[in-house]
Amino acid sequence: RTGIECASKVRSYKGLMVHVFGKLAAALFFWDFLRVSS
Repeated sequence: RTGIECASKVRSYKGLMVHVFGKLAAALFFWDFLRVSS
């Protein structure tokens, strides 16, 4: 039981990190695009 709980916790943590890094990459890409176009 604890193994499954730990696995789900790690999975949600990985999902959160992917979400955060995805938003960060999108923000950097958008900022670079704005800077180049202006």
